[in-house]
Formats: sequence, structure tokens, C-alpha cells
Amino acid sequence: MSKDTAQAKAFIEALDRDSTLQAQFAVTSPNSLDGVVDFATSRGFIFTKDDLESALKHFPNNRVVEQLRAYVR
Repeated sequence: MSKDTAQAKAFIEALDRDSTLQAQFAVTSPNSLDGVVDFATSRGFIFTKDDLESALKHFPNNRVVEQLRAYVR
């Protein structure tokens, strides 16, 4: 796993467990994968869309992961 994919994984984990980050994400309401990456970058997580897609493959389905996977489709 690349360093940037690890950053994407860390973002997913943080979004899954941090209710404040979840609220900020909901308010921002990104409408694309680029928007998700921009949101993550603004919170200090640096990765690309490809890194995020790769990281999502390593997570079981849950509410946050399903929400993020919807941007990939």
C-alpha cells in the first residue's frame, strides 16, 4: 500500500469514527469524488482519487464506506 493510499485509508477510518468530521462532511456535501478529495485535503489528508478508490477496496461495507463508494460509481 502506497503512502498516499494509507492516507486515504486513514481518512476513511477518521470519517467513520469522528462524529465532528462526519458533520463537517455532511455540511460540505461534496457532489463528486474530486469534492471528497478536496474535503479530505482541507483536513490534512493528502491523496488522489485513485488512492481513495484503492483504499475503499480494503474496507467492509458500512454507512461511511457505502457513502464514499457512491462517489466512485
